[in-house]
Order: sequence, then structure tokens, then C-alpha cells
Amino acid sequence: MTDNTRITHECALQDFNKALSAAMRSHIAEYKIGDIESSIKMCCETEAVQKKKGVFGGSEKALQGLILTEHWLIWAETVGGKATTAGSARLDQIDMRDYESTAMFGIIPDSGVNITGRYSDSNQTGQFFIGLDTSPAGKKFRELLREAIKNSKE
Repeated sequence: MTDNTRITHECALQDFNKALSAAMRSHIAEYKIGDIESSIKMCCETEAVQKKKGVFGGSEKALQGLILTEHWLIWAETVGGKATTAGSARLDQIDMRDYESTAMFGIIPDSGVNITGRYSDSNQTGQFFIGLDTSPAGKKFRELLREAIKNSKE
């Protein structure tokens, strides 16, 4: 069993954690996403601490950064101080589902959204979890993402 503490805050592009920012900028260049700054709808960071119970107790810190534009969702994350990874997806190639509405929520309660679809670095579909708290920033990102995905498919 785990207890997660999650804090989401809105931030400006230049205020991201340095490792997250570097990973996202590298990914944007590698996949030729282009200039995103003029079409940013929202940027946010979520810091999560997972406290593990039992014999293998302890805690693990994760940091996730998100950029939402008119056409793209771009993310980077680092877990437990390990390497920072980044990814992206065109909004018209993904779907979003509130994690709280999934069967997994009954097993592992948490807050956020599952993103399913095709990502920039893959020809196959996949699923990705975005952890968002229930603060105004977390709720705002969730709603802007839902609206942007819907608008991208019209």
C-alpha cells in the first residue's frame, strides 16, 4: 500500500525545474515540434512523494512537468532522482480519461489523468499517467487539456 502526496502548481515556461526544462527542450528539437511558446495554454509542475509502507518502506520523489499548447501535450519527468525523460503527443492523436474513473483507482487511489494514444517517439499506442492534485492548478490543467483534446478533433 502507498500514500501519495501530490502538489501541482502553475508555472511559466522559464520557471520549470532545470532538468525537466532541458529534457523538454531537447525533445522538442529532436522531434521538430517547432516554436511552442506562442501557443502555450498552460504549463505546470507536479511534485509527488510516494511513501511506501511495510518491509520495503521509505519514500520516492517524482517531478513531472507539463506544457499544453493548442496542438501538443509535452511532458518530462524524473522519478527517484534517476534520469529525466520527456515525451510528447499531438492532441488529435490522444484521448484522456480521469484516473479516478478507472478500475485501478479502487486498488491504488490517486489523482490525475490517463493519456492513451500515439506519442511522438512511437508508432504504437500507449498509456501515460499524468499526476495532478485537486488544487485549482490541477483542476485547471485537467479542464484545459480535456477542452484542447476535444477541440483538436473537431
